[in-house]
Amino acid sequence: MQNFQFSSIFVQRRKEMGVTQQQVAGYVGVSKAAVSKWEQGSSYPDITLLPKLATYFNISIDALLGYEPQMTKEHIQNVYAQLAKKFSEQPFEQVQLEIEELLSEYYACFPLILQMAQLYLNYYQTSEDPPKILERVLLLCERVIALSNDYKLAHEAEMIMAYVMLLTGKPEEVLLILGDDVSVHYGKEQLIATALGMTGQTERAKEIMQVSMYQYMLGTISSATESLLMETDNIKHYDETVHRIEAMLELFQVKQLNINAGLVFYLKAAMGYIMQQRNDKALEMVRKYYRSCCDIEFPLTLRGDKYYYLLDEWIDRNINLGSQAPRDEMSIKKDLLGSISNSPLFESLKDDEEFTAIVANLKHYLKL
Repeated sequence: MQNFQFSSIFVQRRKEMGVTQQQVAGYVGVSKAAVSKWEQGSSYPDITLLPKLATYFNISIDALLGYEPQMTKEHIQNVYAQLAKKFSEQPFEQVQLEIEELLSEYYACFPLILQMAQLYLNYYQTSEDPPKILERVLLLCERVIALSNDYKLAHEAEMIMAYVMLLTGKPEEVLLILGDDVSVHYGKEQLIATALGMTGQTERAKEIMQVSMYQYMLGTISSATESLLMETDNIKHYDETVHRIEAMLELFQVKQLNINAGLVFYLKAAMGYIMQQRNDKALEMVRKYYRSCCDIEFPLTLRGDKYYYLLDEWIDRNINLGSQAPRDEMSIKKDLLGSISNSPLFESLKDDEEFTAIVANLKHYLKL
């Protein structure tokens, strides 16, 4: 009965209605002592009494029991991985039935609800009705925000909602959710680390600073990458941004930490060069994209390295999926190839012999 809150809900409803234990006992035909034991949690009413009690308190049986099953973080990670793999093997709608059954049973397990929203978002394009799935993602996120009472979960749900709004062509909604300006970073991580150090928690202090450096480093690369396509008419600035990002990728050995950051950069840089009609530069970026793909070790994981040597434990504690990738291996491989072979932005390179060879070699390397 660990997932039930019957006792506390029973007491709350009885007091809200202003009735005594004796009055409840008289209504359902038990002793006052029995009602007292229910409220203490030392015993529970016979199952045949639940409908009568629910009617008396004017709530559903589920609400009276306070049934809120929960999954552990490890269980959620395993379920996510299994379902992600099924999406590459079964029709979307078949896997969707399994997800919805889980959501029906664990309707109050907000970490699970959020991860199922993320899972839908990662595979919605394989559905027969993608817009409907995106609507479902929004509903799940809204539930997390409204009912979870967990700031971190709610914030993550807001970010997912904002991304869905971009996908559906609603930029105004994004600005309503996230605002239209950037907050000043006051470096609270440094204060936290200093305070931890002063209390003798040296390892925790070092972890805080490593995580802070790691996140700011990846954030800088990501923001600079996203800025590229906004600066295609400013060639000097564009080239300098490419130069600086490549230097950071090399300096911080990002390929070992988060290879996706480099892959996204090479793709965006190539697209920008094509828009500038500098196909030779675009091909250079495609070449680097291919080399990075060949350096990927499956299964993909999110891990630290010799420099960020305290990162792994933080990832396990704070990232909902831990170190595992949010998509299954086959889907990742198909996207790696499709990003250059199916993108209309690379149409101008389709007749280039080297580009054609890169696509063919990547397909062979990924065994697709």
